[in-house]
Amino acid sequence: MILASLQAYHWILIGAGIFVLVSLLFGVWITFETARRVYLHTLSTKMGEAWGRVCSAPNNPEQLKMWDDGIAYMKQFEDKKEEVQITNDGLKLFGEYFDFGGKQTVLFLCGRCECAWYAYFYAKPYVESGYNLLFIDPRAHGLSEGKLSTAGIKEGQDAVAWMKFIKETKGQEGFVLHCVCVGGSAGLIAATSKEGKDLVKKIVVDGLYIHFKESYKRHYVDQGHKLFPVYYQVWFWFRVYTGVSIKISNPYKYVQQLDIPILFLHTKKDKFSVPEKTQVLFDVCSSKDKRLVWFETGSHSHLRNNETEKYDSSVKDFLTTK
Repeated sequence: MILASLQAYHWILIGAGIFVLVSLLFGVWITFETARRVYLHTLSTKMGEAWGRVCSAPNNPEQLKMWDDGIAYMKQFEDKKEEVQITNDGLKLFGEYFDFGGKQTVLFLCGRCECAWYAYFYAKPYVESGYNLLFIDPRAHGLSEGKLSTAGIKEGQDAVAWMKFIKETKGQEGFVLHCVCVGGSAGLIAATSKEGKDLVKKIVVDGLYIHFKESYKRHYVDQGHKLFPVYYQVWFWFRVYTGVSIKISNPYKYVQQLDIPILFLHTKKDKFSVPEKTQVLFDVCSSKDKRLVWFETGSHSHLRNNETEKYDSSVKDFLTTK
């Protein structure tokens, strides 16, 4: 009887242990699967709508106005436009080149979800300064091939490929990079790369973050989500799908390697690329010609539409200074 009761007790313990183990494994699986879906929804076009040549936030009146104003402004230069295409990393990438007869070209690198036409909005100060313009659809955006955003990492390599192409085919002497949000990470990766150092002469960053993970975290919390545990697993899937580490999307590292002029444009109301971290980036930047212009109004990436004259004059002053 005692032996039988002990055996029954042991079976109860074993059963309880199995139940707990299965529950833990199921919980871990649910967490990782949820993180995978979050990753795919936010950093790829594998789920949800593609990032096409459309306004990414049509329900945001401010962004829709930026889109419409940019389209209207560039329409007057249709006779100067040429459709261009390259292949890099096995992907066909598309863009538009506007030839104003200059010796240098501005390459616009915008944020996640944004296509070539979104960057039209930032063209005016460069047109007035005599630069040629290159608007590109980043990989997985607009007409370009691909399904994944790599938070500026492989996009930086694409930027170098674009500059090499334009230099060879258009005889350009150098490039200015105008970067917004994630485009800033791509721009810095390009500008500090071995090949990019010979191509990029100046760089403008609008709403630059200190590290992509921090910016993503602020967006994630702003949407009402708890960080633990899903947020921490997203980067596992980022590595699985892209083959690169999110650690590389790290402007804090690259500004310390920069030896060309850089202009930081930033709003004090940015809740994603927070102002105090921008000041850190500026302080550690190694460039001997670095400028930081603060804007009192405007949200993240919405500086120019709130203080257009100040924005444009800051860019033009930066371009004309040797």
